[in-house]
Amino acid sequence: MASSPSFDPDQLVGRERGNNYMRLMENPRQPLFNRAVKSRYPPGSTFKLANALIGLQEGTLTPETRYSCSGGNNIGRFMKCHAHPSPINLSEAIQTSCNPYFAFAYRNFLENKKFGGVKNAYDVWYDYILSFGFGRRLNSDFTNENSGYIPTRQRFDEVYKERWNSLTVVSLSIGQGEIGVSMLQMANFIATIANRGYYYIPHVVKAIEGESIDPRFREKHTVPIDPKHFETVAQAMWRGVHDWGTPRGAYIPDWDVCGKTGTAQNRHRDHSTFACFAPLNDPKIVVSVYVENGGFGASIALPIAKLLLEKYLNGEVSDPAQIEYCHQYQIDYRAAYDGNR
Repeated sequence: MASSPSFDPDQLVGRERGNNYMRLMENPRQPLFNRAVKSRYPPGSTFKLANALIGLQEGTLTPETRYSCSGGNNIGRFMKCHAHPSPINLSEAIQTSCNPYFAFAYRNFLENKKFGGVKNAYDVWYDYILSFGFGRRLNSDFTNENSGYIPTRQRFDEVYKERWNSLTVVSLSIGQGEIGVSMLQMANFIATIANRGYYYIPHVVKAIEGESIDPRFREKHTVPIDPKHFETVAQAMWRGVHDWGTPRGAYIPDWDVCGKTGTAQNRHRDHSTFACFAPLNDPKIVVSVYVENGGFGASIALPIAKLLLEKYLNGEVSDPAQIEYCHQYQIDYRAAYDGNR
């Protein structure tokens, strides 16, 4: 786990530790803020995987369901999309990260008559999302873990005076709007996909010689979704890397990498995010990366994640120039961004 900007821990020992601590506290870039655990970010398109799983479980979506995409204008001026074939099925929608597809699928879920109304459907959706570990603390052993935020039905009733419908909340279909998640939560969610439906609470300490760790870290948490639907989503993530799709840059020879890009809208510059696991079967590692104001998910978050995957799986990085690329990007953009502000 890493959070940037960071600081030299040697600054917090010795006679100058008090002065150094105050300087770190006053630093506008907040190096003491652990973004991996304490953050609350809009997840962007990585959240589409959760909506896919819920639709599959409730039968309002199938792997063969096809929707058309015409750039997103038929969903609303905020629901744009990039060029790709149309119409597409679920796997292709995950591969290309199609916004209108998931907007149509989400509205179809909320408006399905089986729930007896949009608000009742939203309650069902909300319970599923919490089962993934979003909108609540995971009860890890990390300090000051952020609970993130998933709006309740009552919250929308309050804001819109009980006059809201599926179109009001359609931005939740693509991980935008009121949603906020930590990268710890996102990594845990991707681990749930890798495990085909269960997770263990994330924790720092794996074992203590002569002692036992808290039993809550050994308890398997199973989400109420059939494992076959996790397999469907995992296969789509694999095809996005190995066939065609936005995460194809994460390809690593001899490893079945599964990935999902995300570009979270922001009033300054979009956030870049990427979530992945490998290999497809018998998974060994999950990586979740978020770069504030980084732009497209495939541009900067993905290369960082790929470096981590390569180092873990192969023990080395195949293209050291990529390390310099990620480092230089951070320096160049930080200078430009700070100057603009």
